[in-house]
Amino acid sequence: MVLVLGLIATLTAPADEATPGFRGDGLCRFALHQYVLPKANEDMINLIVGDLLRRHEAAFNFTASPDLHVRIHIFGTFAGYRNYAETNHSGFEHESLSLSNLAGYYSLRDNEVVTWRQRDPTHLANNILHECSHAIMHQQFRALPIWLDEGCAVYFSYPTYMRDDHDDLVLRSRWYELRKWLEEGSLPELRKFLDISPEEFRREDPARTYPVSWSVFQLLMSTPENRRVLDEMVLEYQKPGVTPGDCSKMLNRLYPGGVVRMNQDWRAWIEQGAAALFGTEQGGF
Repeated sequence: MVLVLGLIATLTAPADEATPGFRGDGLCRFALHQYVLPKANEDMINLIVGDLLRRHEAAFNFTASPDLHVRIHIFGTFAGYRNYAETNHSGFEHESLSLSNLAGYYSLRDNEVVTWRQRDPTHLANNILHECSHAIMHQQFRALPIWLDEGCAVYFSYPTYMRDDHDDLVLRSRWYELRKWLEEGSLPELRKFLDISPEEFRREDPARTYPVSWSVFQLLMSTPENRRVLDEMVLEYQKPGVTPGDCSKMLNRLYPGGVVRMNQDWRAWIEQGAAALFGTEQGGF
């Protein structure tokens, strides 16, 4: 995270008291606990989340309400973060603090991003982008397939203009894992994965579900035609009575050649994806 590494590193001074409520006059509103957020750093976070919002608007063809705000709850210590997450368990989308949420989470009930200082400032920058993606999407759309929700958030966590060598290493490692699973025949069945419920998703190993979600989302973002399919599917998903099990049926109808062709294209993207992934902006981010 080249642009924000120095910025976030200054956000570590402890405050004497918790700051009540959410404050701020930009896109983001902040609640701080044992954490100081200088105005210049608040402005920078507003800048990068504003860019995140614009990229979501472009990807999903919507214009956000001028009243949209992203609420960010930042703790100065992991202990404070963990205690808050466990105390607010009913608003916490995961059953326990695991690999997928040690850095932070988005509470759908409370409509807030919850995170903590992090030992590595780069991780905080990535985490804010990931969880703010959830906040944007859930304020815009009534419902989303879990794989799309998580794949989208991973995708937008590493914008090209902010990537550094560490980010590229993370992305390359994810791609290498996908290629290994492809070669050994252990990729999940695409049709079944498209219909996975949130409960099933969370029971699986996030070290597998997150990269797979990311790769399927990458495929759907990889061409203008696929983006139109993605937009149509998301709009259909907002209709009353839609369930996670309807996702593959939608894509079977909307994707040229159906899910069978989509599965072939997905595997081809995994096989050849590095060319786009580490190439131009048009290729992925």
